[in-house]
Amino acid sequence: MSDAAAVLDDLRNESDELDTLVAELSGDQWAGSTPAAGWSVAHQVAHLTWTDEVALLAATDPDAFAVEVAKAQAAPDSFVDQAAEELVAVEPAALLARWRDGRERLGRALRDAPPGTRIPWYGPPMSVASMATRATHGDLGPRAGHRRRPRRRTRPDRPAAARRPDRGAGP
Repeated sequence: MSDAAAVLDDLRNESDELDTLVAELSGDQWAGSTPAAGWSVAHQVAHLTWTDEVALLAATDPDAFAVEVAKAQAAPDSFVDQAAEELVAVEPAALLARWRDGRERLGRALRDAPPGTRIPWYGPPMSVASMATRATHGDLGPRAGHRRRPRRRTRPDRPAAARRPDRGAGP
């Protein structure tokens, strides 16, 4: 098993764990706060949804992804929050379904990427393993009274986490 495959397996496991935490939450719980100041559970799932969608775009259509990068460059201090705000308006069940679908499609695209693939991102291009690691987040566990068990192969993407320590790893 390649390092990328192991990281992708860990991402799937973390995604399943997160799904379990949020799947049965009430509307009030979706509106509840998280350790990310000013962000609700819905904001966090919206952020995961958006990042998975733009990561999939980066992996499958680099030219279209370049348009997203240009949008980010035009609003570097607000593009992440703006994307989350737009998706928070989606009803929780529909948002969860959209996140699940996007995560599945991203996982398939990353697994299907040829060895050595570099995927464009908001900084330097990333390997498949780095892109999968970027997709791991853990800000919801404490909200649901759950302590995350760190995975052996997944770790925060250090440079991205340093840019946005209040939001988790990456945009």
